Amino acid sequence: MIRNYRRKVRHTIKRFFLTVVREWRETKSMVQIYLHKRHDEELLRLANRQLVDIFKILLLFPISILPGSVVVVTVLELIAKFFGGTIFPKKTMPKEPTD
Repeated sequence: MIRNYRRKVRHTIKRFFLTVVREWRETKSMVQIYLHKRHDEELLRLANRQLVDIFKILLLFPISILPGSVVVVTVLELIAKFFGGTIFPKKTMPKEPTD
């Protein structure tokens, strides 16, 4: 029982860090696109989507600290789905921007 709990906690922590690393790489790619590859419309669209993801994270972070945040986040996600969106970041950036 404790072993299963420990395994589940390790898995959750691993997923969290993988998500942080993915967002870091995507943000780094976004900055590179804004600085050096502004002429490529497709890459610029991907960079703009990453910027939206950053704003979503900035919105979710203070909400997640509040008591009852699970209910608030769930309600916000249901409202977003009703309008055809989501409040959670998406995987949008390519691994490396093309030249």
